[in-house]
Amino acid sequence: MNARTKRLLRNFIIELLLYGLLLTAYFFLVLRLLEEPLVNLFHLDPLVYAGATLLLIVAQSVLLERVTSLLIGLLGLERQE
Repeated sequence: MNARTKRLLRNFIIELLLYGLLLTAYFFLVLRLLEEPLVNLFHLDPLVYAGATLLLIVAQSVLLERVTSLLIGLLGLERQE
């Protein structure tokens, strides 16, 4: 394995760890803040609940990618796109 491959593998593992930490923190934050409103919305209007949860899924993926990209940039890690 050459030096570039080792560096990319190391950076990939660091990025996976960042994703894991951010996702775990996000999960517990949303679980605490949005649990009750989402349960109420589910019982009140399931169709609106479905739309709201889809929007949350898209928003969280965009936010997670942006935050991770920012952290990767700040750490100076090279990314293989």
